[in-house]
Amino acid sequence: MIRKLLVGIAIAGLMGLGATLSVHSVRARSQSGRSDKQEQKATKLVSGKVIKIGDRGHSLSVEVAESKNTTEFVEFVVDRNTRVNGQVREGSAVTIEYRAMESGQNLAVSITAEA
Repeated sequence: MIRKLLVGIAIAGLMGLGATLSVHSVRARSQSGRSDKQEQKATKLVSGKVIKIGDRGHSLSVEVAESKNTTEFVEFVVDRNTRVNGQVREGSAVTIEYRAMESGQNLAVSITAEA
């Protein structure tokens, strides 16, 4: 009788430990999912004029006015997930939402041609 009681307590303890580890694992996964979403939300917005479309439409250069007297040329990479709104051509005024990647490239999240 005492042996059954001790075995029952041991099994209950192991089950409790397993449940605790399971909850910890779920929390760790959900927290890493949050950091991925935070990285995805870290986008910037820029407007300018398309100077060049290259690499069969997988990259583009945009002239961005920083102030009245200075302009900057910014390069963007376009992938299959990039949303394109309107018709984008060389010379088009565009607004680009982008994310800076670890490689130093700017990945265009969405490109909107201005009318």
